[in-house]
Amino acid sequence: MTAHEPTSLARAENRWLPPVCAATETGAMVERFDWTSSPLGSPDTWTQALRSAVEVCLTSRFPMLVAWGPKLIEIYNDGCRPMLGSGKHPRALGAPAAEIWPEVWDELGPMFESVLATGESTWRDHAPLILERNGFREECYFTWSLSPLFDDDGTIGGVLDVVTETTVEVLARRRLACLSRLSVSLVDAEQVTDVCVRAVNALAASPLDIRAIDFHLLAVDRLVLVASNRRDDLQPLDDAELFDVLTSGTPRLIGGANDGTSPADHYVVPVGTPRASGIGVLVFSLSPRRPFAEPYQEFLDTVATTIGGALDASMRRTIEVGAHRRIADTLQAAMLRPVSDLPTVAARYLPAEGNLAVGGDWYDVIDLGTGRRALVVGDCVGHGLDAATVMAQLRSAARAMLLEGRDPAATLEGLDVFAAAVGGAEYATVVCAVVDRIGQTVTYSRAGHLPPLVVDDGDTVWLDEAGGPPLTLAQPGERVNAIRSWHNGQLLLMFSDGLIERRTESIDVGLERLRIAALELHGSTVHQVADGLLGRLLTDVASDDVVLVVKLLRPEAHEDR
Repeated sequence: MTAHEPTSLARAENRWLPPVCAATETGAMVERFDWTSSPLGSPDTWTQALRSAVEVCLTSRFPMLVAWGPKLIEIYNDGCRPMLGSGKHPRALGAPAAEIWPEVWDELGPMFESVLATGESTWRDHAPLILERNGFREECYFTWSLSPLFDDDGTIGGVLDVVTETTVEVLARRRLACLSRLSVSLVDAEQVTDVCVRAVNALAASPLDIRAIDFHLLAVDRLVLVASNRRDDLQPLDDAELFDVLTSGTPRLIGGANDGTSPADHYVVPVGTPRASGIGVLVFSLSPRRPFAEPYQEFLDTVATTIGGALDASMRRTIEVGAHRRIADTLQAAMLRPVSDLPTVAARYLPAEGNLAVGGDWYDVIDLGTGRRALVVGDCVGHGLDAATVMAQLRSAARAMLLEGRDPAATLEGLDVFAAAVGGAEYATVVCAVVDRIGQTVTYSRAGHLPPLVVDDGDTVWLDEAGGPPLTLAQPGERVNAIRSWHNGQLLLMFSDGLIERRTESIDVGLERLRIAALELHGSTVHQVADGLLGRLLTDVASDDVVLVVKLLRPEAHEDR
């Protein structure tokens, strides 16, 4: 007779399982389960200690799980099923714990083994676990206690896991703290742009709920990106879609099944309550580890309502002092449109003033036709919206002159005259370069600006000729061009001093740091180079605006347009 073939007397004495299992759905599954195929064998052969543990587990309404034997075979009750999710229930029943929880077994396994080895209980309070239970890696929190289960002979036969999921409680507490932090940050925000920057800064401290946020404001008849903590040029929606959300007043969910059980990518919400529709749009990038369910949406809607209230108050103050038109005009003029998605050009702009998306530095990439492309990087004195207004005028003037056919030196001469007539434009620095993809040359001129860098495989060259003073300080005829040849595959880097300057060191040290980093990144795509340089060089919050343009030099026949 084997261990799984109980006697008739044993069968009569061990009719213990059906009454225990009758009251619950999971209990019924335990009764129907083919235990003879598991390491535990038929329930008729289970020791009294195991039976008692299973009886307590299945008749309790509190979530419990029994893990028995060397392989920690699982038996659990109805309370545990939501924690298992559709990805683990019902396959967890009768299975070894390590096979059911592989994604967290590095953390849970030693705790179970410790209980088995020492007989001492252990516990965790609101502990985070990333579970794969519903088709994605889910951020969860649990409070649990692991206790030894002693077998009939006094040895430790298994572990009792008494557990409750506290994800809802932890998230609610975390999101309440975020809302409190946001409200405090907006208390004395007088200007519209203050609201934008402070809101983005406050929400940046909650990356588990809001991975990134873009703040667009209506300026005249267009939406302008005013504040963001996104570190790339990729925008979830184009301008037309953003404007549709604003005018319709209806939030929009992007990505995901929109069924409340799976994550989504972005949530776009109009904010503000002027005459007809909102005055801005918030783009929230969502957590990939939380389903976009009702509590998540309610949290983001409350964030938007809080920000909208601060926007409305600041707009009322602005209108009262007659400055509404100035803000709209400033935002409109300060727009920095991202470079079109070219595989040979990558441009990055990071402002110094918190997360304000406009400032005194600028760049431009202009297709001049006939195989030529102009690149301009400039730096105005000062920061913020006043500097952004000056920047926008200089940028527009430089673009117009280059499109007229002026070379870089002539363009800088024109900017000297133009800057003298624009308050706040004095002493701005500019570097202008025209890349000829047919002749394989770059023609450049500098007005007080740092030299561009040409990067090759294992070599670099600074374009430090054709220098001159900042705008409005040059003498007639002082602006000159320099011409340098290049070959296929080299990189041209143009940047503002915010990328390399540090208050405690010589600028030469920063230039050398850039040169070494560029050499190491050469061979990657221009976008990888641009992001790699920012990641390596900007270890702290920038104290100045940062502009970086990376151009892959290719002949006309190879240029990707």
